[in-house]
Amino acid sequence: MNTPRRAYSSSGLAAAGGGTVLWGIGAVLIKLTTSPILIVIFYRLLIGIPVLFVAWWFGSDRSFPWRAAGIGGILFGVHQMAHFTALRFSTVAVVTIFFSLQPLIIGAAGGRITGERTTPRFFAWAAVAIAGCSILVLAAKSSGHTTAIGTTLAVVNLFVWSAYYLATKRARATVGAIPWLFVMTIVAAVLVGFVALVTRQHFTVPGDRELTILTALAIGPGTLGHFLVTWAQPRIHAAASSAIIIGVPIVAAIGAALFAHEPFTLPDALGAAVALGGAAMAMRHLPPPVIHEAADTYGEVTA
Repeated sequence: MNTPRRAYSSSGLAAAGGGTVLWGIGAVLIKLTTSPILIVIFYRLLIGIPVLFVAWWFGSDRSFPWRAAGIGGILFGVHQMAHFTALRFSTVAVVTIFFSLQPLIIGAAGGRITGERTTPRFFAWAAVAIAGCSILVLAAKSSGHTTAIGTTLAVVNLFVWSAYYLATKRARATVGAIPWLFVMTIVAAVLVGFVALVTRQHFTVPGDRELTILTALAIGPGTLGHFLVTWAQPRIHAAASSAIIIGVPIVAAIGAALFAHEPFTLPDALGAAVALGGAAMAMRHLPPPVIHEAADTYGEVTA
């Protein structure tokens, strides 16, 4: 009988945690931008390309995974447009709380993709998390800081991001983190640039303040944050890494209250607590080790 091995490594947990903190900061930086949203996304991707090119050029893996990363790039481009636009029409708290529900989607779809199992208790606690999101959305709507389009885009973003996350998880079995991010970012930039052209956006170089924010967004959360989480994928169970991402709304909401002057009232805090608590409890009812078939196929389990 084989002894179950851990479904994560210490380095995987640390990397996923670091990426989560950077993503929370990124949500605040987006709120501080003033350029049209497609231009913000385009420059965030464009600035990241030369950084990733240098990492790819000096790295040991110079592969070009066009097929896998191309699909990932399309999904990521759609995610960026939905996510960034939602932040313009809603509060950071609402958008990131919906984003944090990713583990629920991963739990439902992960069995087919990675062989990870779920339990009835997992879905029961998932319902609690969704109820918490409803409290938060209603509280934000009553204060006039969110809109129907913002909430709708946040939901769209949840599903598109989950698809991207699973695609990344699947590809990382055979593709390096830097080649994946390099090609994916190029494809996403082309997609966003095309949409910006079709919608007749002006590609004006932003002013110094805006360019500084966009550069910080591209290098920090955009490049380093995504590298850390992508690098961690083969070293951590998908459900575990998804659970860590629940911390994004906490970082984002605190940062938005401090730097973007967004309200975070008692009802907001109550909804966030219920949502995060429900999602965290749902993760506790996912079997920690992945099955050996998934471990052999996707390299999730470390000795």
